[in-house]
Amino acid sequence: MSEERSSKVKKSIILSGLVGTGGLFVAKALGLVYSIPFSSILQSDAYMSYYGTAYRIYSYILNVFTAGFPFAISTLVARYTVSGDSIALKTIKKISLAAMLITGTAGMLLMILFSGMLANLIAPGEDVTIMATVLRILAAAIFFVPLLSAFRGFYQGRREMQEYAFSQAFEQLFRVAFLLSTAYLAVYVMGKERKIALYLAVMSTSIAAIAGLLQIFVFDRKKYPEILKEAEAQTTATQPQSVLIGEFISLAVPYLLVAVLGYADDIFNSVILPLGLRMHGYSQQEMNVILSAFNYVGTKLTAIPMILAPGFTSALIPHIATSMAEKDSRKVASNIYDCLDTVLFVGLPVAFCIFLYAEDAYQILFYTNDVAASSGVIRWIWFEGFMGTIAPIVTNIMMTLGLRKDVLKRLAVTLLIKAVIMVPLIMWIGYPGTILATVLAYGYLVIFNLRQISRTFGISFRKVGVILLRTAIATAVMTGVCFGLKAIGLNSLNSGRMIGLLKIAVNLCMTTLSYLLTAYTMKVPQMVFHRKFTFRRIAKKK
Repeated sequence: MSEERSSKVKKSIILSGLVGTGGLFVAKALGLVYSIPFSSILQSDAYMSYYGTAYRIYSYILNVFTAGFPFAISTLVARYTVSGDSIALKTIKKISLAAMLITGTAGMLLMILFSGMLANLIAPGEDVTIMATVLRILAAAIFFVPLLSAFRGFYQGRREMQEYAFSQAFEQLFRVAFLLSTAYLAVYVMGKERKIALYLAVMSTSIAAIAGLLQIFVFDRKKYPEILKEAEAQTTATQPQSVLIGEFISLAVPYLLVAVLGYADDIFNSVILPLGLRMHGYSQQEMNVILSAFNYVGTKLTAIPMILAPGFTSALIPHIATSMAEKDSRKVASNIYDCLDTVLFVGLPVAFCIFLYAEDAYQILFYTNDVAASSGVIRWIWFEGFMGTIAPIVTNIMMTLGLRKDVLKRLAVTLLIKAVIMVPLIMWIGYPGTILATVLAYGYLVIFNLRQISRTFGISFRKVGVILLRTAIATAVMTGVCFGLKAIGLNSLNSGRMIGLLKIAVNLCMTTLSYLLTAYTMKVPQMVFHRKFTFRRIAKKK
């Protein structure tokens, strides 16, 4: 039964994407849940800002040095799995692990080298030392995480999406357990300063990566012998190692350049945003509140809709690579439709919930000195969550279709647009200028990439537009229901955390139900999932 379910997942891009997203969702949900006690342990907007900002810098360096390689590994593994060349798969695995070891070491050394300079740009006065220490501790993770990514990329190419999902969740669970237990012991049992909890929190990333490596190594020992056995029995010719290295580099380098350009938001929000805020005239206390909201709380909340991007991208690459290898253009188009339709149907309402429940998030989950100012920032950030979900998926569709030069040019223009207008907009209207710059830059990227896909492959996105419009209408209905329920008392105001959480949970359930019913009435889920979802069908299944 489990083998049959696994086979269905491997064949369907929707199921593969949802399984991949499911693992990431569990990981991000754990990240959101631990924020409640962790922010109480830190009890500092400044420390939360340093924690979030450090992770954005870490994420950027990690993506720059490793982002292209897991995608290249996945693509090559999918390609040679289809051709039945198991000897090549053995070689690809060796190449990928060696490449990740080299790039991980380089990324770690780079982050350590520039930690002092970055700390001076981010933190004021005496806190520069704290910020630099956080960056140096976090740098160690850049050595271990790429190795874990190599294993994940290999089995992603084999369409082992259940292991891909479990690996993500396991790593995060281990990280949260280590982070909370050691931070609590340090502050409340041993009486240490709260900055020690901050240091232990960033150390947890390396510890969790090591645990994740051990877990996926156990899985590898179960699955890899199948490939070895097939390689021993293989009688057909295989590709020379030099050819495979060339293919690996030709695939990885464009993805690497995409990472340099596409993940630049992490640098913008961690380094350029503080500069713009100072030029606007915000005080240091106001900046701590805003940066904590952007780089800690905002990152946690936007990560929920944005997990659709890596979740579906991980499914998209092997499916489209396989369809292109088989020269099945109809299947390629079908995979693109399924991916975009599902992401819009799920991603838009989830991202908009950030706007709807911004103040409630601070009342229930997070620490801040200024709830009104912090929740005001979060209400703007939902745009970033939605655009950060759609843009990477469209970009990776372009990459997988072989339109690499064009997408790199547009990413460069996108980066230039944001670099030119971000600081002036912040100086003019304050922190919302950051979001406006993001929407304008990413809007250009998405629209022009979709136009090129349509013209090059003859793919019409009219149905996708219909789904977007109907999804927006259902989201508007959901908004009215949410505010109506809040007006009659289902809100977190003037309630304790537990009572507030219960009220918002009821509000969220009823709001979600209103979205699903409205979407169902307009036949959106039927169009997205290619199912009728009638009550008779459900009863028959039972």
